[in-house]
Amino acid sequence: MRPLTLRTKLTLFYCITVSVLLTGFALVYYRVLSVGIDRDLTQDILDRTSGLRGYLRFEEGQPVFLFDTNDPGEVTFINRATRYYQLYEIRTGRLLAESDEPRSSQVRFSPADIQHYAETSPDFVDIHTDLERIRLRYEAMTVGGDSYLLFVGASMRPIEDTIDSFLEGLAWLIPSGVLLAAITSWFMAGKALEPVAALGKAASEIAVSRLDRRLPVQGTNDELDQLAIQFNETLGRLEKAVAEMKQFTASISHELRTPLAILRGEAEVALMQTNSSEQYRRVLASQLEEFEKLTRMINQLLTLARAESGEVDIAKEEVNISAMVQTLTEELEPVAASKNLNLSCYCAPDVIISGDSAWVERLVLHLVDNAIKFSRPGGGVTIRVSEEGQTAIVQVEDDGIGIPPEALPHIFERFYRADPARSNRSEGAGLGLSLVKWAVDQHHGSIDVESVPGKGSRFRVKLPSRIINPN
Repeated sequence: MRPLTLRTKLTLFYCITVSVLLTGFALVYYRVLSVGIDRDLTQDILDRTSGLRGYLRFEEGQPVFLFDTNDPGEVTFINRATRYYQLYEIRTGRLLAESDEPRSSQVRFSPADIQHYAETSPDFVDIHTDLERIRLRYEAMTVGGDSYLLFVGASMRPIEDTIDSFLEGLAWLIPSGVLLAAITSWFMAGKALEPVAALGKAASEIAVSRLDRRLPVQGTNDELDQLAIQFNETLGRLEKAVAEMKQFTASISHELRTPLAILRGEAEVALMQTNSSEQYRRVLASQLEEFEKLTRMINQLLTLARAESGEVDIAKEEVNISAMVQTLTEELEPVAASKNLNLSCYCAPDVIISGDSAWVERLVLHLVDNAIKFSRPGGGVTIRVSEEGQTAIVQVEDDGIGIPPEALPHIFERFYRADPARSNRSEGAGLGLSLVKWAVDQHHGSIDVESVPGKGSRFRVKLPSRIINPN
């Protein structure tokens, strides 16, 4: 069975809702109408009965109505009130007088009925005849020592005709209303779903090679616009991720091609020439150096991949970053001295953070290593550790070659190199700062860079500190 479309479901739901509402309103109004007109008829009969008793007199034992025949109001009331009336003598049950309507409908009460009604309180009784239904009110009255039972009523045909007309109207109104609702809801559902169809068409045109496409936004700021905006933001992130993947693939291909070409070239030259053992040793030593670079790059790539995939757990421990930086400075002083650089350290005492000591040490090491690599002989590298409020600050400055302004937004990207001056292969594969940025983010910190080409750079890392209260 073919599933219903969303437009059909909306139409059915709207039709069912309208049907239930119309039926509910019809039932409520039917109840209110029937009770209301029934109550009005009952009150009208009660008014006729009480009024008619005031005009009723007996002359020589016969009932007569005395009223001013010149008064149109009294004449009208008497004619209306006496249209359905009967008068019985309670003692004998004999019918003394009646109007034409009860007579033609053959409305009669037996002496036993008269006696029964006389013994009860005044009330109403509905009589079903061959011609119509009649509602009568009976009341006992005493005149000159004799007791009589007065019946005054009215036809119930107007009530029945009104109810029947109302039901006939409903028989047309409800189906017509449901049909109109179906047509309207079908049209409105189509109009409402037009943006959805447009979104679906636009989404079908998006492919991996066309991630720059976006879903249309109508500008109404409704739910569909919000959906399109969220989807477009997702597409933007996906486009960025795919672009980074392409750039990563191209970069790693380039990074691997160069050392492999060097290894192949050295091996071919060594095979083509007759060399001494010492020459072969130099070739092998050069190749081992390239192997070491490849191994270091692959290890960094694996570490970065594991970190970004969430496989690396960040420990939460107390780290004395002041002591750590001082130790690293002492260890790196020989490296700086070999390049004729002055490595100095200025640390506030006992700056404590909560984090992973291994990753904090790695990020500081990468920053200092980069500063040493890109500083000129005779220059200097300065490491500063300070604390501002609840923030620990690690600052690494150098007076090296600096970074061009257009390169600053990209220096934390994998394999990115700012300029040819930084492209010497001995300086690494361009993954260190990516690891630094990841480590800073995992510690809920921030890193910013200030650099002037030809004058040097300053990396500033801020990490949340933790105050240790002495016992």
